Amino acid sequence: DYDRRVSKLEERFLQRFKDVESEAKRNLEMYESNAKKQVESLAAQLRNEKDARAEADKEIDRNLREQNQALEKQVRALSDQLSELEREVADRINRSDQLLREEIKQKNESIQMLIEKMFSDLSNVKTDRNLLAGLFVEVAKCLNQDPVGNKHNSERSWKVS
Repeated sequence: DYDRRVSKLEERFLQRFKDVESEAKRNLEMYESNAKKQVESLAAQLRNEKDARAEADKEIDRNLREQNQALEKQVRALSDQLSELEREVADRINRSDQLLREEIKQKNESIQMLIEKMFSDLSNVKTDRNLLAGLFVEVAKCLNQDPVGNKHNSERSWKVS
């Protein structure tokens, strides 16, 4: 009886052990299956994120290229405008320079003519002064020679004009 009980106990123990083993195996298979699914899900999610980032990088790269091209176009346009303004300013400066040179030349000629006229007038004044001085000398000689006021000597060395 004791052997039978031990044998039944052993059978139950073996059965229970087999049940636990099969349950553990089943649980392990489910765990492996779930783990595989999660790993596959994470891998798919990572692939999707990688693809999305790659697509976003391409979009950013395209946008940057477009912005760079637009900026280069604006820089070229501004450079052209600046060159045009430089030419216009240079032309204005040259025209102003020419006008100033002409004005200076005309004023120079005008001043030179005025100086020549003034010099000529001064020369005439000197000449008149010299004539006046000569006249005074003659008057003095006449006064010195004729203290009484002799009127017979009416000959003069200077002429009245």
